[in-house]
Amino acid sequence: MVVEYANYLADRGHNVSLWYNIINTVFKIHPLINLTKIPLPTKLGTVIHSLENSFHSDALIVDIIPLASLLSIRNRSRLVYFAQGFDESYHTNRIQKLLTKILYFFSLSIMKIRGIAVSNQLASMLREKYNARITVVENGIDLSNFYHDPDDELILSKDDRKSVLVLSRNDHAKGVDIAVDVINKMSNDLKKNIEVWICGEILDNQIRKVKVKNFGWLGIEKLRKLLSSADVFFYPTRREGLPLMPLEAMACGCPVVTTRAVSYVRDGDNALVGEIDETGNLNEKLEIMLRDDLTRENLQKNGFKTAAKFDLEKSREAFEKAIVDCLKAYADPSSEGKKNVSSG
Repeated sequence: MVVEYANYLADRGHNVSLWYNIINTVFKIHPLINLTKIPLPTKLGTVIHSLENSFHSDALIVDIIPLASLLSIRNRSRLVYFAQGFDESYHTNRIQKLLTKILYFFSLSIMKIRGIAVSNQLASMLREKYNARITVVENGIDLSNFYHDPDDELILSKDDRKSVLVLSRNDHAKGVDIAVDVINKMSNDLKKNIEVWICGEILDNQIRKVKVKNFGWLGIEKLRKLLSSADVFFYPTRREGLPLMPLEAMACGCPVVTTRAVSYVRDGDNALVGEIDETGNLNEKLEIMLRDDLTRENLQKNGFKTAAKFDLEKSREAFEKAIVDCLKAYADPSSEGKKNVSSG
């Protein structure tokens, strides 16, 4: 979403600078965006760089709370925190969690920086915990890129097996470890009739007695084909802002099994929804999806309707307006017209 919004702002005539440590994305970056590499490596290098340097843009947009905390000291009146998730959930270590809580409290409760959250659920949590001043701009997907477009070769390659698509990402919050555990605990008769498709980081020898295909990280066209050809998208996430991939799956006609961490799903309506970290419950949901053709058909129909509500074009427009509103809320009514925007 950072790239999507930065591209849109550049298209709108804003002068956009993207500060980065590492760029590792399949998404195209607008040629008019000023790409500036942070000279110090690692996340710590990014933090040190933010302390040592002054930024002269009209708006500074950051999407992790440590940077928001540090930049708020010298740049509060032009800082916008883009909350795509709850940073505390990214850590399992208690000390890291405590430090993250302190940074949230400092940024949102003491410095009172303004922010944009990607879902009402996330915004409500930040308001409740930290009295945050947060505007909601829900994420959207590009419906011109994600639609039902099955690949004949992929479908034929299944040999009448059903395919379970899993996102593999080195992020505890995304729950790939849960996906592996659930699939390994499936009944043997069902294992014989499925294959697991892995999108993202390769999983070697972790899933047992099931045919596994690793597709790696995919561009939009190949991802659309994969989602359109899979029978189920299994996404046992622990914590989310507003995830895009379940919406992309719905738009491509792939029924979804996920958890209550996803704000827009309703069990039995547009997805099968299990409890967070409950492998037994998620196993039951996944087996129902794989065995019941009627359930998949009904969820597919309602999934199309859900995806249509999250249009990226509307999100882009709302994001630009939210930035302007955040800056005005810092009691700076003189800042009118188009602004120079930095994103980090």
